[in-house]
Amino acid sequence: FGLFFGLEKQGALFFRIYSCSKAMRSLALALLPLAWACSYVEIPYPAGENGTSYMIGRTMEFSNLAGLTKHHVEVVPAYLAGGKHGYVAPVTTLGLSALHVKVPGEGMNDVGLTVSALMFMESVYEERQDGVPAVKFEDVIPQLLTHCDTVASALAFLASVRVVRSLLSMEARFHWAIADASGHSVVVEYLQGQRKVSQNTPRVLTNDPNLEWHWRNLNTYSNLSPYYPSQNSFLEVETDHNVGRVPHPVGHGWNLHGLPGDSSAVSRFVRLFYLRGYALHTAPMKDESDATVLGTALLNHVFIPYGVVAPDPGMGPGIDRPEYTAYAVLKSPAERKMLIRGYRNTQWRLIDMSKLDLTQAQAWPIEDGSLGIADITTEGSVMTGVGSDDVAIAVV
Repeated sequence: FGLFFGLEKQGALFFRIYSCSKAMRSLALALLPLAWACSYVEIPYPAGENGTSYMIGRTMEFSNLAGLTKHHVEVVPAYLAGGKHGYVAPVTTLGLSALHVKVPGEGMNDVGLTVSALMFMESVYEERQDGVPAVKFEDVIPQLLTHCDTVASALAFLASVRVVRSLLSMEARFHWAIADASGHSVVVEYLQGQRKVSQNTPRVLTNDPNLEWHWRNLNTYSNLSPYYPSQNSFLEVETDHNVGRVPHPVGHGWNLHGLPGDSSAVSRFVRLFYLRGYALHTAPMKDESDATVLGTALLNHVFIPYGVVAPDPGMGPGIDRPEYTAYAVLKSPAERKMLIRGYRNTQWRLIDMSKLDLTQAQAWPIEDGSLGIADITTEGSVMTGVGSDDVAIAVV
């Protein structure tokens, strides 16, 4: 049998498998944690030099191989990354005695450039070309974060190299949401071997199909409304038996009737776009705190509990495993702040890059072993002068 080696080159987060027999390579790929259901959304709020900043929320979904898949956050200093900028990146690690894989799915650097990788199996990457540097697709995040400071410079970098497939692309392929502190936001996809850049004006991204398909699909749900449904009130008639006037909405929520609720990429894209839009229409953000609250609510809408997404048996016994939301991120490029939470401990934890020593390699586990529950039993305030009129009474 061949040997597997993990390589970390100059501190960047690279993945390599060398000297493997065909059978062992297949085994390695079969063991990779699959991520099919990543979601990404941006929430505008008043701040920054341009008057508008964005809170970026994303979820990362993975299956977990025998408890060996771990997630943590790393600081990669510029001198180790081999570029101009240090950065913070959530990293997924699969650790076996003969195989060590580290893949960053997310990150933000010291000037607020952010890159998010989402699964996109339609990808067909570029071919190598003599005289042009090649970057394997799984290395795009560390390369952009350490070498670039804006979306424009990231696009220039990608234009100067060839983004190519690797052994990992047999089981995983990405497209990328790239945003900077100014609010500029794009999506980069590789379709039929060509790089395609889209200005991300809807500011939402999920997975397959391609982004243009998702944009057109939003038209399918143009019947949705942020308003209480009254368009059929002219049809109302009075009925017998105390039924009342019909047709008439009973209860709330009917303005969203038809909004898809499943965990597919298509449905998540639609849900994030319309729910964010209606929330902003009703209650525009006042500050970063409001954006954090709305971002949390939207990410909760695409949260996937373990075991609810059915695996594909066509991939072979034990290959496609139940995925779940392993972690979620909220990040503010303008403020250089990143919030992160796990699956079990859903309490947000803050990494403030303005206070972080980016010259020192550091790491934090995403799951800390707790549920993040605060015991407030002894923290109640004594109420004085309380009478019977102040006490809620249930009348049966």
